[in-house]
Amino acid sequence: MKRALVIGGTGPTGPHVLQGLLDRGYDTCIFHRGTHEPPGLPEVEHIHGDPHFEETIAESLYGRQFDLVVAMYGRIRFIADYFAKRCERFLAVGGIPVYRGLLSPEDNHPFGLKVPTAETAPLMSEPSESKAAGFGHLIYQTERHVLDHGKSGAFNSSYFRYPAIYGPRQPNPMDWSVIKRVIDGRTHMILPEGGLMMTTRCAARNAAHYLLLAIDKPDASKNQVYNCVDEDQYTLRQWMELISTFAGRKLDMFSVPKEVGAPARMLTRMMDVRNHCFLDGAKAREQLGYRDQITAADALKENVEWYMANPVTAEEYPNYPDPFNYEGEDRLMNAYTEALVRLRNEVPFEEPRYYHSYAHPRKPGQGPDHRGR
Repeated sequence: MKRALVIGGTGPTGPHVLQGLLDRGYDTCIFHRGTHEPPGLPEVEHIHGDPHFEETIAESLYGRQFDLVVAMYGRIRFIADYFAKRCERFLAVGGIPVYRGLLSPEDNHPFGLKVPTAETAPLMSEPSESKAAGFGHLIYQTERHVLDHGKSGAFNSSYFRYPAIYGPRQPNPMDWSVIKRVIDGRTHMILPEGGLMMTTRCAARNAAHYLLLAIDKPDASKNQVYNCVDEDQYTLRQWMELISTFAGRKLDMFSVPKEVGAPARMLTRMMDVRNHCFLDGAKAREQLGYRDQITAADALKENVEWYMANPVTAEEYPNYPDPFNYEGEDRLMNAYTEALVRLRNEVPFEEPRYYHSYAHPRKPGQGPDHRGR
């Protein structure tokens, strides 16, 4: 029987990966720090140790042999170094800040990311003075490190670029910002720039499916990088409307400019709301035959139901950033509404009139009409 090691495995994606490996006949165990032992994980052996340091990785895994390693947590470079020549297959998970222009959209010309963004788009191959974009360069270095090991023959490698993952056990459950407002009786939610921002997301079950498909197709996925995305994507407004509807009542949007959009900052994370992030998933569809295991809408519904039954608490999620400052939100909405009235009165501006570009003659043979069409 082949042996598999999952490093991490206790977050949203982990249970689905573990179950998929068990279904495929792997003798499976997970390696993690032991600080999170969520209920509902498949029955596998747990190796407790720190996957962030060379010495603790070697100490925790000494004498163990694995055919397959799935590195979803820890310092991937150190993990890859340890398993070079020690396993046949090595799958690693990284993040999408590797794309140049994601966290610092002004680094690209034109501004921001292409829509959609394929795996071949420019990457953060150079350091940046921006702290956020510098983080992207570190991700790039790690990705290259894993793939270089693969190209050298140390193992058969695959690398997966995870966007925002949603599902139960998410360390930063952004959906709760919407769900709690429904529970608390709010009618509106403040969103910047009309809620038109698009940030690629992937349901935990679908994210796991990308990895499992690569395991099933080692030749096709050898030394390849894949975007992991739901086939259906939503704007921030659409996402908010779906979540709130599933929670019991659709919230209305109150749109404000980016500059006063602080109440929605927890929803946009590190992204500039003027910068879409719409990743292209065609490569995995073509090479691995990927199709969603669950639609995005159904996954969102399941997610809402889970968090309604397992509310986010300050004790369990001490770093959750939403202050739920409803008094401040109401003051902002009132002040912004009043400011719009003053602006329209002080700077009246006639709307341009639109005329169709082509003539619509009423009978044959008519020449140019009164608008020269």
